[in-house]
Amino acid sequence: MLPKQRQQGIVDLINDRNGCSVDELADEIGVSEATIRRDLRDLEEQSLVERTHGGATPVVSHGKPYEKRKVYNIDQKRAIAERATEEIHEKQVVSFDSGSTLIELAKRVPTELSITPITRMPSIAYELSERGHEVYLTGGTYQKESHSCVGPWADERIQQMNADLLFLGTDGIDETGLTVQDIQQAQIKRTLIANAKRTVLVADHSKFGDKHAFQSASHSSIDLLITDEEIPQQIHDELTSAGVEIVDDTYS
Repeated sequence: MLPKQRQQGIVDLINDRNGCSVDELADEIGVSEATIRRDLRDLEEQSLVERTHGGATPVVSHGKPYEKRKVYNIDQKRAIAERATEEIHEKQVVSFDSGSTLIELAKRVPTELSITPITRMPSIAYELSERGHEVYLTGGTYQKESHSCVGPWADERIQQMNADLLFLGTDGIDETGLTVQDIQQAQIKRTLIANAKRTVLVADHSKFGDKHAFQSASHSSIDLLITDEEIPQQIHDELTSAGVEIVDDTYS
């Protein structure tokens, strides 16, 4: 394949999928990751793609924050997801919140485990079903920005489930707790926490110190935090004083 043809194929994949990681592009195109990175540099200079840490998004994706986030810190998110699978056990009812790290987790849930999964994010349902799991979707009002469901219908379905384990995502973590950018997201996260015996927060280092408009959970609502780097000291102290177990060495 000529370089121009290869680069056109890269642009097409990025546009079709609203963002790709470097390793996804390397697998699809059939070249090395080093070649993909060089091509992405060239394509960004031509204003054909926008590079991110670990991948690239379409230049037309401005205003679509989720599409950008899903390829940010992709290696760290995968490491967090890999560690999170260790928390899943046979016969559990497992609730999955929404977010790019949780999609990576869904891709890694062992096929041999017999679990009952529920999620409010169709992309997570798809990944779990691809691994042979029968998934319960909450339904509700679909939010295009977050690619997930919110609202009273979703709340009601969650309240009907007795989850043994919840994997939770967040927009930000600071010394006061967990925050998100949308009031409906805050509400449904509180419902998820209230209906789970154990809550595991999965969050990469970019979330620390971010404080958004709506409080979704206190530190004491979390049983375990899985992250990729050392946590800022003040936030670490608040988490540990609230009894949160922390795993922060997943990525090296």
